[in-house]
Amino acid sequence: MNSPAVMQPHPLAAHAASEWFAEVIAAERSALERLERALPESIAATVALIAAQERPLTCLGVGKSGLVAAKVAATFSSLGTPSFFLNAAEAAHGDLGAVQEGNVVLLFSNSGTTEEICRILPLLRARRCVLIGIVGQADSTLARAVDHLIHAPIEREADHIGMAPTASTILQMAIGDALAVAVSRTRAFTREDFLRHHPAGLLGRQMIPVRNLMHSGAALPTVLPSASVAELLAVMSHRRLGAACVVDHAGLLLGLVVDGDIRRHFQARQDVYGTPARALMQARPLVIDVDATLGDTQLLMREQPAGLLVLPVTDAAGRLHGMLHANDMLNG
Repeated sequence: MNSPAVMQPHPLAAHAASEWFAEVIAAERSALERLERALPESIAATVALIAAQERPLTCLGVGKSGLVAAKVAATFSSLGTPSFFLNAAEAAHGDLGAVQEGNVVLLFSNSGTTEEICRILPLLRARRCVLIGIVGQADSTLARAVDHLIHAPIEREADHIGMAPTASTILQMAIGDALAVAVSRTRAFTREDFLRHHPAGLLGRQMIPVRNLMHSGAALPTVLPSASVAELLAVMSHRRLGAACVVDHAGLLLGLVVDGDIRRHFQARQDVYGTPARALMQARPLVIDVDATLGDTQLLMREQPAGLLVLPVTDAAGRLHGMLHANDMLNG
């Protein structure tokens, strides 16, 4: 059996590929720069309108603009504004039932004459929906029909024949993202709110409470300030965290001793076995609050010099509750 022929790129095409690639990036960047230089006057009113809504935002489009609308709906929801995508082609076949009376509808169309969208405009009007259009052609059926127009013109599409939705969809996406972020900031949406909206995956892990990860109880290496180096080494070897917390009888954290502290004392003097833990400890170690999350801990650790491996976990009164090791933060 003959193997299928493999098409080899023309030498000229291979040579020009990087240039073609750069031309597309430049064309799309140019479209964004023109928008930035002349922001539509309707932006502030549009952001205020969406931010004031209690009902979910409807993002409507078809084809490539529909794909953008779906992504923008997901971004709005992710940033605290409940939203859903409605395919304009399916809306006329029953899906319009998802749109309630008075809903705000964000419509995406470059031409402004998309048949599937124009067909349902009277039905949206009958529901007294507020219509916001992200439209490329200002003199079009859709642009004239919406309550708030965000004009998104392009000089040409970025592909070599000037027909594939490229620059136009990039512009639509950027406008949708910018609206979602501006509305989110208007609503005072926080990082903690964002993480609560992402319970799975890497983002969800950042909401894991420190309490769930820390070593505590019998697994927590602690010594009194009078403990000898021999006691320190025994506790640290048994708990295998490379450190020990120095506490008083009431459980208040007084300091932290890590392996390096002991090594440095051995190097500085011959006899350290009579040295108590209080003389070896770091008196003001970095700590994390017992009510913090893994995300809080990772932010704190990123601000510290490399090499920090353990964090005591304390409450507002300074009582020791546990200890976090760097491995706990990676595997949490």
